[in-house]
Amino acid sequence: MGDFNFYCSLHDRNRAGGSLADTLIFNDAIGHLGLIELTLKGIAYNWSNMQADPLLEQLDWFFTSSNWTLDYPNTEVLPLAKISSDHIPCRISVSTKILKSNIFRFENFWVEHDGFFDLVHNSWYSLHDSSNSARNISKKFKKLRGDLKIWSKSLSNLSLLIDNCNEVIGFLDALEDRRVFSILKQI
Repeated sequence: MGDFNFYCSLHDRNRAGGSLADTLIFNDAIGHLGLIELTLKGIAYNWSNMQADPLLEQLDWFFTSSNWTLDYPNTEVLPLAKISSDHIPCRISVSTKILKSNIFRFENFWVEHDGFFDLVHNSWYSLHDSSNSARNISKKFKKLRGDLKIWSKSLSNLSLLIDNCNEVIGFLDALEDRRVFSILKQI
């Protein structure tokens, strides 16, 4: 991946121009190396000259090999919100068919929330089996883990809020690809 300052086609710009010879050289290099492009989802251009009537181009490219594509067929390149750069930052999402284990992670900040100690107390003392101490403590830990997982889902929606903000900013960036913004004249 990288900022190659080349484009694969003259259609990778929002206006006419560019060098056909450069696109041919770039495509030859890609073909010679046996690279496979990972397409950027959701936007047509990932660079802007940041002018009032912007020049928009696809300059950042993401490539992989055929082996990678076979091992990780669900690899995606997703745009993020453009904050300060003239390039749109991107996130590469890689997924496999390998199942993830269901790991429980205790977060230290949980103890600062109201109701945490009541939840632990109620969960711990809700089960009682005096016949086998090892089975009893194992059941109590499993119940507590399950109760904490359910309880913790209601604590923070920060990642959802960040995703929503990135989606709105991405939508506004996409508007830039489709129309010319006007400058308001001050009186």
